[in-house]
Amino acid sequence: MNLEWFVRQLEFPTLTRKWLQGLGVRDLDRGVRDVEDLARHAGPDARRLLARLAGQFDYVLPRCSDPGMALTNFERYVAALSDPAAGLARLADRPRTTEILLQVFSTSQHLGELLIRSPDLIDWLQSGAERRDRATLSADLWSTLTTGDPEEDPRLVLRRFRLRETLRIGYNDIVRGFPLEVTTTDLSHLADACVEAATRLARIAMERRYGAPMRPHARTSRFTVLGLGKLGGVELNYSSDIDLIFLYDEDGSTSGLRPVTNAEFFARMSSEVVRLLSDHTTLGMAYRVDMRLRPEGDQGVLARSFDATMGYYVTRGRTWERQALIKCRPIAGDPDLGRSFIEAVTPFVYRRYLSASEISEIKSLKRRIEQRTVSAGRAEVEVKTGRGGIRDVEFVVQFLQLLHGGEHPVVRSTNTLEALDRLEQVGSLTAEERSVMDDTYRFLRQVEHRLQILFDRQTHEMPRDLEELRTLAIRMGYVPLSVVEDRTGPAHRFLADYRSKTELNRRILNHILHDAFLQGDGDGAEADPVVDLVLDPHTTEEQASEVLSRYPFRDRAAAYNNLLALAREDFAFLSHARCRHFLASIAPRLLQAVGRTAEPDLTLANLEKVSASLGAKAILWELFNINPPSLRLYVDLCATSQLVCRILTDNPGMIDDLMDSLIIDRPFPGAAIKSELAELTRGAEDQTPILWSFRNKEWVRIGTRDVLAREPIREVARELADVAEAIVGQVARDQWARRVERFGSPTRADDGRRDRWAIVALGKLGGRALNYHSDLDLIFLHESAGVTTGGDESTTNEQFVTDVVQRFLKAMDRDAATGILYQVDTRLRPHGAAGPLVNTLSAFTSYYETSAQSWERLALTRGRVVFATGGFGRHVTDAIRAILSRPVDAESLGADVVDMRRRLEDSRGRKDIKRGVGGLADVEFAVHYLTLVHAARHPDVLRPNTWEALDALAALGVLSPALHDELRDIYNFLFSVDARLRLIHDRAGAVLPEDPDDLTRLARRLKYDAADPTLAVSEFLLDSARFTTRARAIFQQLVPGPPAPSP
Repeated sequence: MNLEWFVRQLEFPTLTRKWLQGLGVRDLDRGVRDVEDLARHAGPDARRLLARLAGQFDYVLPRCSDPGMALTNFERYVAALSDPAAGLARLADRPRTTEILLQVFSTSQHLGELLIRSPDLIDWLQSGAERRDRATLSADLWSTLTTGDPEEDPRLVLRRFRLRETLRIGYNDIVRGFPLEVTTTDLSHLADACVEAATRLARIAMERRYGAPMRPHARTSRFTVLGLGKLGGVELNYSSDIDLIFLYDEDGSTSGLRPVTNAEFFARMSSEVVRLLSDHTTLGMAYRVDMRLRPEGDQGVLARSFDATMGYYVTRGRTWERQALIKCRPIAGDPDLGRSFIEAVTPFVYRRYLSASEISEIKSLKRRIEQRTVSAGRAEVEVKTGRGGIRDVEFVVQFLQLLHGGEHPVVRSTNTLEALDRLEQVGSLTAEERSVMDDTYRFLRQVEHRLQILFDRQTHEMPRDLEELRTLAIRMGYVPLSVVEDRTGPAHRFLADYRSKTELNRRILNHILHDAFLQGDGDGAEADPVVDLVLDPHTTEEQASEVLSRYPFRDRAAAYNNLLALAREDFAFLSHARCRHFLASIAPRLLQAVGRTAEPDLTLANLEKVSASLGAKAILWELFNINPPSLRLYVDLCATSQLVCRILTDNPGMIDDLMDSLIIDRPFPGAAIKSELAELTRGAEDQTPILWSFRNKEWVRIGTRDVLAREPIREVARELADVAEAIVGQVARDQWARRVERFGSPTRADDGRRDRWAIVALGKLGGRALNYHSDLDLIFLHESAGVTTGGDESTTNEQFVTDVVQRFLKAMDRDAATGILYQVDTRLRPHGAAGPLVNTLSAFTSYYETSAQSWERLALTRGRVVFATGGFGRHVTDAIRAILSRPVDAESLGADVVDMRRRLEDSRGRKDIKRGVGGLADVEFAVHYLTLVHAARHPDVLRPNTWEALDALAALGVLSPALHDELRDIYNFLFSVDARLRLIHDRAGAVLPEDPDDLTRLARRLKYDAADPTLAVSEFLLDSARFTTRARAIFQQLVPGPPAPSP
């Protein structure tokens, strides 16, 4: 630069400002001061020296990323020299040194501070800052520690060494342009050397205090440090944490005067290693040490034995730990022990195949990382975890390594770039995919380095300000193209490349992981956080509560615990991971369905209990994932029926039965039910467990279909009756056969032929319209008197059949282990409880001809043979029809019926929808009355089933079509309410609840789905009042007699 021109610049500040502005300096006031300070440092020869330097500035500063920062740091560097004037003169003579200084000062404040603190380091750098391998670094550091001042704090020695070597690496990166792999390798080897030195220092200190740790056979115990993350992958950043795991070989104790266990020795030693590396000193930290990747994370001990560590991974290790161990390598301590661990843990990391559950966990972990970035508003500027960022490359690589590493050991590399090449070799990546990911990874890591090296801070966020972004762009090599380019041109060119590269990167991630994070209906839909709630074992109570606050749970903590229980298999041989995966895949839909039920907390609790009892939960979740409608059915079942839930909970292993109930969409005919039970009990010595299992299975099947409204209540009642009838018949046959073995067969006295017998059902079983928990009203008949023949002993027919019936009742009644199969009521037999348990057919007929009261004849209208031998059932049926076909006095019968109805309802409250005013009994009594009145002339009306009897009376013209339909609708409604109450409460009882919440639950379970619970209850109560009012009115219309009270 011309000396005279420069002198004028110094004499006129406005000219200096204009000159600096042309160089790209933004803070012109600061720039002018820097030039003035440089002139003062130059001394008497200032103008000549500065003129020479100004020529260098003209060439270098416009090419710097931040000319003002470079100029300021240059001035501070000169001021720090022992002889600033001589130093300036030397720099004026060495333009390359000036250029290097300005380049470093413009790129990294951190490295600039190192040079300012030790100006002579620039000569060290220029004289041969060549790369040094790991062994050389380690030896150099250890020599410095052991041959220097023994009083000097070793922490400061470590930090000084690390700072000097970081400067060397940064110089080679910034000035000499070394490739990314060289920079990350050198940074990693520097960290290795520092950890190795800290490990040696810590061991020496601990052995002085406690003696050497010993293992069996008087051998010294070994210790190794494992590096994970970027350190393990030999791809460390300038300001990375270092992820470590400490491992020793065997338990034992130390040999010193103050012996401790090896566990305590190495725990203390590990703590000392961390302290040496991460304590804050006047020179800062050497490294931030992250121990959270060790077994059990923050809750685990710092150092574990080899066996304990392997035991943890084998029994409790999760997929994310397998992913982390991909990058595990020994970095300090005993290398043989480290290599032994890598060899031992490899089968855990690289299994034969990667299951769907493990793939889902990888996806979920990636999703959580992204969501944190999105929540923080950094998705477009976060280089590491943002969209298409560094993590996208790493997750694709690690996913493919886990997927193929079992079959292709060649892909087992700790280093990302090396793994990309190897994955292409085995065909996991196409050449184009590898090329895009390799290019993007290098680009983004370089951005990361430029961000971190500026102030030696762990940051991955690009600046949002366009001017600051321009500075970053120039540091990345996006220099201004010409003087006519817009000032923001480098920033825009950099941003365009950044977005293009990250977008391609994201496309590859989405393609390889099959767009796994899109949980909604379209692209860009947000992932449901419930998935992460299932897969993340470290979710805090606050996080769980926040996620579950979207659902109407009263107790979110209990709901979360139930959700966690659903994510765990209850048997050690089943995979928790698979269970978690498939639950996570359905969790959003599951909780949405649960949230729509009348009582979400109870529904989820039932769902957990039922699922636990079924055994393999993952099978359920997988079914629901494949067949979403079955999920809704399952939730409805757990929401509606305590009865079915209790059966499933008390009888583990009914998963196949439940699956059939959810999927099979047809009722079973009575003949098929009987045939199945007969086959199940064939040859069984003890039929009790078979009968119990069969009844439970059938109740689950029928109850499920009922809850899901897959068939009308009439069909539900028919199937329940058919199941009871099948069991009655099976028990009867079994008990008869057992008595025959001892006494032989009963024979008739008049002709010596075998005495036959039958069981007549009345009530709801007789009407083939049973409800849950209904009693079985039974009458037992046989043909005639006689004795048994052909057995070891002989007895009368009456005693034989009575013994069979008593044993039958015992088999059906309470058992200490299993409870009641069915409650049997025999009080409807002739003469009631005072009469004989068993009657002959002739005695039965004679009783009804001479002694039966009106209520008994009324009850007999639902008499039906449910079991008989040798064709005896036809005789019994004919006898019953003959009894019921006798003419009756309609008026007298009507009065009796009204009186019976009044006495029955007086014993019940008005809310009893079975026997209360306007309840089921009004319809049934009216139908039975009309049946008896018209049976003499029209025996076809004799139908034990109430619905069939209504149809027959309508066909005869006794009921008008409108009245028939109304009675049918009333009966359907009331029967459904009765059934639903029994399903809900798992007990007999037909009283409407008083509690508003209970009423709401009942209304919801009867499909009153108004959004407002109060409206749903009101609609149900209005229907109930309407039906019961009409039931009573129709009863009074059809049955003559004294007026009965209205509801």
